[in-house]
Amino acid sequence: MEVHFSINWSKTALYNAGKRELTINWVNREGFPREGEAINISKFIKENYEPNEVFKDNDTEFNVFDWVETNEGWEVKKVTWDHHKGITFLHILVGERQ
Repeated sequence: MEVHFSINWSKTALYNAGKRELTINWVNREGFPREGEAINISKFIKENYEPNEVFKDNDTEFNVFDWVETNEGWEVKKVTWDHHKGITFLHILVGERQ
């Protein structure tokens, strides 16, 4: 099953707000994420980062996903199911843990 992630992060003093759409083939994985659960985004994208997802602090380059994972964590905010032309989609909205 294809799982669609919509990943959002907010603006901080270090980096700008952003959004990433990600589709993962959810084969041989454990159960689907549920609302309120912590989730490791870096594990899913396997360090496949885009240039705008990186920022510099004290001459050191950091990736937004890794930085949030280390300092605050990601959380599943909303899970919805969709059905279109015989295909079922699972949409997961992920944001920074508050």
